[in-house]
Amino acid sequence: MSDSISLRLNKKTVSELDEIAKLEDKDRSSLLREVIEVGIKAKKVEHSIELYQNGKASMWKAARLAGLSLWEFIEELSARKITVQYSEHDLEEDLKALEE
Repeated sequence: MSDSISLRLNKKTVSELDEIAKLEDKDRSSLLREVIEVGIKAKKVEHSIELYQNGKASMWKAARLAGLSLWEFIEELSARKITVQYSEHDLEEDLKALEE
């Protein structure tokens, strides 16, 4: 089941969407769905990294929130040159998460 959402975009954005849609041989709606899905995933990753950096989520929990495997999350941290910090508390949290 899907819901319809309407939104207003400026002419430049619509023009850019149409240009990309034409290049990829897609209709505007399909392209918008794809862009929104990619954007949502990116926002989830950003938010999870922020939680991890602020000590509000263990690495394992942050990875789950981001929708990534632990190794994918570590790779994302590495790509962003974020130091991986792993404490005894993190280990305990990760072990609890594994039990769930």
